[in-house]
Amino acid sequence: MTRFTLLKLLDAYFRRTASAFLLLATFTTPACFGQAAQPLVPGTVVTGQCHGREGAPGCVLPNLFGSTGLTVFATPAFPHYAHFIGAAQTTLNQTLSSAIATQLAVLPIISPSSGYTYKYDSEAGAFVRNTTSFGPIYAERAETVGRGKISFGTSYQRFRFSNIDGIDLHKVPVVFSHIADTGPGSSPVTYEADVIQTSNNINLNIDSTMLYGTVGVTNRLDISVAIPIVSVRMGVDSDATIVRVSGPTFTLPDRGTFANPHQFTSDPNSLTHSYFSNGNSSGIGDVSVRAKVAVWRGPSMGVSMGLDVRTPTGNARELLGSGAVGIKPFVVVSKAGKRFSPHINLGYQWNGRSILGRDLTGTTVSEDSTGIAMIQNGPAIKGGLPSQLSYTVGAEVGATKGLTLAFDYLGQTLVNAPRVFRDSFPTEDIPGGTGTLRLPTVSGGRDTAVLSSGSAGFKYNLFGNVLLTGNVLFRLDNKGLRQDVMPLLGLSYAFGGR
Repeated sequence: MTRFTLLKLLDAYFRRTASAFLLLATFTTPACFGQAAQPLVPGTVVTGQCHGREGAPGCVLPNLFGSTGLTVFATPAFPHYAHFIGAAQTTLNQTLSSAIATQLAVLPIISPSSGYTYKYDSEAGAFVRNTTSFGPIYAERAETVGRGKISFGTSYQRFRFSNIDGIDLHKVPVVFSHIADTGPGSSPVTYEADVIQTSNNINLNIDSTMLYGTVGVTNRLDISVAIPIVSVRMGVDSDATIVRVSGPTFTLPDRGTFANPHQFTSDPNSLTHSYFSNGNSSGIGDVSVRAKVAVWRGPSMGVSMGLDVRTPTGNARELLGSGAVGIKPFVVVSKAGKRFSPHINLGYQWNGRSILGRDLTGTTVSEDSTGIAMIQNGPAIKGGLPSQLSYTVGAEVGATKGLTLAFDYLGQTLVNAPRVFRDSFPTEDIPGGTGTLRLPTVSGGRDTAVLSSGSAGFKYNLFGNVLLTGNVLFRLDNKGLRQDVMPLLGLSYAFGGR
């Protein structure tokens, strides 16, 4: 049995066992009924649920070319509906949007566990620190904070994404094809072979301030809460070029020869145009609750088990949250050394269904049996967010009494995740035209992807029980939604106990 087959079986298992957690959400989710498909005609809104929500970051890509999609100037000499849509509309509205949005749900966040852990010393009659290091940054260690102990803190993470699946986000090629059968009597015409080639510059910036806290319920049980306050800014500009694949003219039987009707303005030579779309939002993201219990303790080693529950409190259309519940059981093994403290974390996260996993516009475009373009607008369509197997291996090094250095390898295996792939679009070979061209574009699909990142940081005791945390998270591959370096800065404080 292959690893990916095992992951799919594990995914199916968690889908069954996690259903109890999602029962309430299921009952409160309205049923979705879309309207019947209608012919795509001038003035038809193709942005669906994003119409009128141009400022929402999740709607920036669907609204890039306006509410009626990518159309060009209607020439008086030969008026027709010059709408370019094809598979590119799906690429923007679903494939690219979903691939970006779903991976926001699996971004690593700082561990809410305390830098100080204690155990009760019966001989001394008091709690004493049971570790010499201040712990990892993105990972967990097996030790618990101690009964009645409380810690809280805040951190700031800065994300400036540069590529997705190895494709430069500032140069994403997408080719739009013409709708079919726009000639007299809904007949096919050679100019329908023309395409619009676009180069799209996507800027996605996220700033996340995390508020987190941990309380020791017993000597073996910790409860933690993490509340992200998120600011999202997304902007896209697109440079579009009409490629007159069919040539400068076209001929209609019994009607004569006409100039190619595709142009952006009244100028017949206007073959290029630029489009812009942007949106921003801020607010509370997905709140996470963590329970961790120590199941075995040795003289210097421990084993803990835990459960993370991510709640869909963040607005999905605004890209503030995932729009779905996430459930992650995990196990932690760590050793508390005098200076060197290694740890291993292993977990599996199952994610529910969200509009970010399929199509937040609720719009589908297809062709009927005669080849005429049809459009159906309805409620946003939910799809499953990818499950993930996460594994972290690392260690903390006590450089001095007040300084801990932390290093980690963070691995994530995303199961059946939306992916974006480099592709090419072959044009038709029309006599008198450009001949067959292979234009660069992107296409989408689903695949199991392994993401690898490295982490290096420190925790420094400023004074008392106040810790300053600094860290850089850096990519080790080019899969998924990535940036070269993701910095983090945080402060935390621990107190209490009885």
